[in-house]
Amino acid sequence: MDRPKGGDKLQLLLVDTAAEEALEVVKTILNKQIKTSLKDTAVLYRTNAQSRAFEEQLRRQSLPYQIVGGVSLYQRKEIKDIMAYLKLIVNTKDDVAFERTINYPKRGIGAKTVTDIAIIARRETISMYDVVQKIDDYPEFGARAKRIKPFAALIEKYRTEKKTMAIDLMTQDLVEDINLIEELRNEDKIIGQTKIENIEAFIEGVAEYVKNNVDAALESYLAEISLFTDLDAYKEIDDKVTLMTLHAAKGLEYDTVFMVGLEEGLFPLGKATMDPMALEEERRLFYVGATRARKQLYLSSATTRHRFGEVESIPSRFIKEVPSELIEKKDRRHNRRYGSNAHSGAPAQQTFFNRKPAMATSQPQGVHYEFEENEIMQVGRIVQHPTFGRGRIVKADGMGESLRLEIMFSGLGLKKILAKYAKLKIVG
Repeated sequence: MDRPKGGDKLQLLLVDTAAEEALEVVKTILNKQIKTSLKDTAVLYRTNAQSRAFEEQLRRQSLPYQIVGGVSLYQRKEIKDIMAYLKLIVNTKDDVAFERTINYPKRGIGAKTVTDIAIIARRETISMYDVVQKIDDYPEFGARAKRIKPFAALIEKYRTEKKTMAIDLMTQDLVEDINLIEELRNEDKIIGQTKIENIEAFIEGVAEYVKNNVDAALESYLAEISLFTDLDAYKEIDDKVTLMTLHAAKGLEYDTVFMVGLEEGLFPLGKATMDPMALEEERRLFYVGATRARKQLYLSSATTRHRFGEVESIPSRFIKEVPSELIEKKDRRHNRRYGSNAHSGAPAQQTFFNRKPAMATSQPQGVHYEFEENEIMQVGRIVQHPTFGRGRIVKADGMGESLRLEIMFSGLGLKKILAKYAKLKIVG
């Protein structure tokens, strides 16, 4: 396509964390509010899970917003399930939270058992959790008591741990303890992965709360996020920011667009980097997002994101493909591990921004980040482990010493491994 003449340059925002990305974006929206109405402003992201940080920052600044083509992170079932566990840990008299968690994930506790617990609770004017704590006092449960006791033990474990353990670590342990990730994968592999990403985003939010609040307590955290769980107050307001995925943005246009989360593994998605056709579809989606902006386009990338633990991210190749003369960079990073240098003689990859005839010999210079696009430990590689034998890498998070791998080993199933300790040998 022909390059635009005149007009504002693309604004490239580089930050350290996903939280800082949301903070900077919302600050920019506030500063532009005099010239650009909120209804003419959109924040576009690749996955639904990314909405969380922006929702919280918009709430803190009392800026109304809507989520198009999706729901608030805190309204999603998997998040409500985790929150129910946390609420019950804080308040064992919360019967709503009890009923939501007693048999999820499934423990073989049927509806009749839950009804029987409720009947006893009403009769004795106690909570349903009080009933399960003294389940042996009720002989009518018989063998069913054996399936109920582990649940009470689980809740008591975390009621004790919340007094001394950081609540983000406690939440992560809880998710692992109840085997929620495997439950979601077994329910539906595709939708389950989206739900897992939402859980990662939720835990990231807990970690941010701990980081920003000395002596952060679970009770105070639940009180704060209760402010983020209701969008009804914004229903009657017309002037509000739009949050949505790039897929939902097709056909829509806004004066100001923020395209966020431009990092390898997120946009483009990690699995797309192994498939040329899928990668081209991601590139096309980037172009769709870029052309939603009528007047001004902002691109942003964070150095670290939460993937069940903080991991480093690499700026997206799509940023590199934008000609440098179209970009004005704002680098807010404290740790500038990835520099922004011009291409060192290598021709830029053909993109939607620099289409040229086949015989062209020169290519425009773009923003370049020093990273290896052909990383050795890629998804799909076959590796040999000294103990587990041969397996295929199915997921890779982080990089360098923080690289974590999920490997499907023949006859053993899925193993999660920290690469620097694994002594892996690539065999295919």
